[in-house]
Amino acid sequence: MAKPEVHRRYRGARPPLCVLPLPLPWQAAARVLAFAPHPDDESIGCGGLLARLVQAGVPVRVVLVTDGSGAGGLPPSAGHVRQQEFRRALSKLGVQDHGLLGFPDGGLMAGRALFGAVARELRAFSPDWVLCPSAADAHRDHRCVAQAVQRAARAWPSVQQVLQYETWGALPASHVLDITDELPLKLAALAEHATALQQMDYAGATTGLAHYRGLLVPSPRPGAAGEAYLCTRRDTGFRWPAGVGRPEGWRN
Repeated sequence: MAKPEVHRRYRGARPPLCVLPLPLPWQAAARVLAFAPHPDDESIGCGGLLARLVQAGVPVRVVLVTDGSGAGGLPPSAGHVRQQEFRRALSKLGVQDHGLLGFPDGGLMAGRALFGAVARELRAFSPDWVLCPSAADAHRDHRCVAQAVQRAARAWPSVQQVLQYETWGALPASHVLDITDELPLKLAALAEHATALQQMDYAGATTGLAHYRGLLVPSPRPGAAGEAYLCTRRDTGFRWPAGVGRPEGWRN
């Protein structure tokens, strides 16, 4: 398998004025496992990449970590409804393989139970790429999933790359994927999450973020759209890549 490009620490007298994300080498992925803390995170954060991978014949599995019940802010039946929305959204993206872990929405803890559930998914699917939210995300559930994924990835040898995606906060991206062609499919998948869309304008926010990230794709054209990722690799211990979004000399 080809090794993805990574940023390297610059050794000149002064660092470059602006370090732009590299194109995401999605063709290097062989088996991809994505974790979504809540229904809609998979569409917002990495829907374009998931659609691209499925269309290319790459085996993809998406795991919903919580029950989607809304942490008490939704009707009692919301969890079941949102799980059905999750399945329909995956169908729009072409993803057939999915799992439901059923942890309480809003109640995730980065402890033994969550780590064990994530580790079992890695053992069963043996992915080389794993997708998860940012470890610096504003939402606690998202951070807990990211922490569990990073810990489990270190323990499971098939995992070569962890890709953190954007939801509640923009990432200091190491890589960007041009999803101009996949954006309509991504938004169609998001539209299946009717319960979430009744609460906030996720569709408008996702569209705006995609076009903002479209400024960073190679040879951007009018209407370009992108998805940004912070990619870390096994051979660096899945540590924050040097030269990305942190001052020179910052320690992991």
